[in-house]
Amino acid sequence: MKKTKLLTGATVLAFTLGAGGLALTNSLQAQAESTTKTTKSQLADVAKIDAESGERVYVDAQSQVIKSLGEAGKLTVDGQKKPSFEITVHSVKVLDSCTLRGFGDKIKPENGRFLLVDISASLAASAAKAVDEEIALMPLDASTFGVSAGENRKPNYQLDTVASYSCEVDNAIDIAVGAGDEVRGMLMLDAPYSSGQIVYDPEKTGGWTWGY
Repeated sequence: MKKTKLLTGATVLAFTLGAGGLALTNSLQAQAESTTKTTKSQLADVAKIDAESGERVYVDAQSQVIKSLGEAGKLTVDGQKKPSFEITVHSVKVLDSCTLRGFGDKIKPENGRFLLVDISASLAASAAKAVDEEIALMPLDASTFGVSAGENRKPNYQLDTVASYSCEVDNAIDIAVGAGDEVRGMLMLDAPYSSGQIVYDPEKTGGWTWGY
């Protein structure tokens, strides 16, 4: 089973990737053969079935679980069926510029395009019982996201530029979701691609990817 981590300040707690664990499709098997030993190990160490729905799940050659816009990526505690953490990318709007926060001027992205991303996330209340810290969190800031030019392509995680943080964003999403909470809002990313894949992968070891 594939593992990821629940972040709580300086401490971490390993969870099993439920709807994040996957079975490779035949078309991806050949691509996996040419990857590094580390990547092949990550691809092998994943669940084949979604613990909650019983449906097969799929991963690309970068160890990212493949999702469609509006479809949730889920973390499930080993042995459980109900997800402990869920995150969904609902939509992605590509922008050539944004409004400078507090001033009203237009500014350009540093990497090529701004991506205004509609995101929702939830963390089960039970997550707080599984850690020693008072607060259990999963991060949602720009540094936890990446983009790639398409499935099986290496993600670029340098999206948290000065320009993206300077944009005026209505209904901006919180930088993290706490135990027992659900959040939804907008996040501005500074990306080199006008189309491709949005990746959520805080540990840079494999997460979820949505096409846009």
